[in-house]
Amino acid sequence: MRRALTAALCTAALAALTACANTATVTRGGGQTIAQARAEPANGPKYRIAVGAIIDKTDPKAEDSLAQQLLAMNAGLPQDRQLTAAAVTEGVRDMLVTELFDTGQFIVLDRQNLNEAMVEQEFSQAARAGEATRIPLGNLEGAELLVVGAITAFDAGASGMALPIPVPLGSWRNGVGIFNLSFKRGFVAMNLRVIDVASGRIVAAETVEGRNTRFGLDLEGLAGGHFGYVPLPKGLLGYFQNTPVEEALQKMVTAAVAKIAEQKPSKSPTAAVSGAG
Repeated sequence: MRRALTAALCTAALAALTACANTATVTRGGGQTIAQARAEPANGPKYRIAVGAIIDKTDPKAEDSLAQQLLAMNAGLPQDRQLTAAAVTEGVRDMLVTELFDTGQFIVLDRQNLNEAMVEQEFSQAARAGEATRIPLGNLEGAELLVVGAITAFDAGASGMALPIPVPLGSWRNGVGIFNLSFKRGFVAMNLRVIDVASGRIVAAETVEGRNTRFGLDLEGLAGGHFGYVPLPKGLLGYFQNTPVEEALQKMVTAAVAKIAEQKPSKSPTAAVSGAG
C-alpha cells in the first residue's frame, strides 16, 4: 500500500509540475545591430522618437483599476516585494522603448538614462580622461516625435476562479489529492498619443488593449486515508496565482507600436535635407 501511495504522490506531483511548465514566457529582442544604429544619420529619413510619461488614469475605485488590482496582488506580501503603480507604468514605458527599437523604423532616443550619458560625457572632458577617449560635446540628439500614454483599464486576474477537483490515490480508501483547476484572465488598455515636438501637434492617437487567459492545474493538498489533510508547501500551492498580466502587457505594447508602425512614418527627402545643419 505504501508503494501505491508513493506512486500516486509522484503522479500528482508530476501533474502539478507539468502544469507549471506549461506557462508561456515572452521574450523580446531584435532591431538593428549596434553598428547599424550608430550609423543612422540624425537627419536622415527616420524620425527621432522618444517615449515620455506613461500615467495611470484608471478610476481608483473601480475593480479594474490599477490601484485595486495592486491591492489584491500585494495582499499578504512583505513591503519589499509589493508591486507599485510606478513600477507598472515604468515597465510599460521600457517595453515601448524596446518595441519601437525592434521595428527598425525609428531612431529611438533614451530619456530615462540621459543623466548617466551626460555624466559620462562630462567625465570624458576631465583631465583624468585620456585624449583618445574624449567625447565631443554638443552631439546629443533631440526628439522629433514623443510618445505618451495613459493606462485606462488594468485587470491582473488577481481574483480569478478555482475549482477543486478530488483525484483518488489508487482507491478512495487511500485518500485523494485535491487539485485546483484555475482560470485567470489578464486585461490592460491604454490610450497612446504621438506628439510632434516642434509644433505640439498630436499626429497619432490610438487605443490599444492586451488580453491573456491562463488555465492551470495545481495540487493543493492530500486528504482522507491515513493522513487526514496535508497541505502542500506554499511554493507549489498557488503557482497559478501568478497573474497573467505580463503577457497581456506585452500584447498591448506590441499592438500599440504596430499601430504607429502601420503608418510607415518616414520623412520626405526634402524635409530630411532642410532639417540638416
